[in-house]
Amino acid sequence: MSSASADPSPAAPLYTARVDNLRGTSGHVRIHDGPAALATEGTGEVSLPTGPPRAPGEGLNPEQFLAMAWSTCLGETLRVVLREQGETVESRVSVEVELHRDPAGGYRFHPRALLHLPGIEAPRAQELAAAAHARCPVSRLLTGQGSAQLEVRTTM
Repeated sequence: MSSASADPSPAAPLYTARVDNLRGTSGHVRIHDGPAALATEGTGEVSLPTGPPRAPGEGLNPEQFLAMAWSTCLGETLRVVLREQGETVESRVSVEVELHRDPAGGYRFHPRALLHLPGIEAPRAQELAAAAHARCPVSRLLTGQGSAQLEVRTTM
């Protein structure tokens, strides 16, 4: 179950999101505590169709999910940084995630974020963007400053 943590210790999670994927890009993802407006009646769960890249209309692909996660997280972190620095601009974050073949085999993502800070001088905007990027948990994970754990189970 996704929830906020009652334990105030630094090691305790502030929030845990739970999402399941069934059948990769030919199935769906289930979000355990999705928005009520999208939830299946009485379950509190949201199910979204998944699809491969280059197949519009079939479902959402990993590139889109990654772009949504990073743009949302970086956008909110930027808002916090702007507020702390006394800036009152309406910022926007656009993210593109390209899928490339990896010469070593398989594939790799090339994510790129564009932060829009209208009315702020370029050097100051760069400083604010760098501060947001350094604090954003998704940015940190993408730049190797976080950790991802892989656990394998052999039963469903």
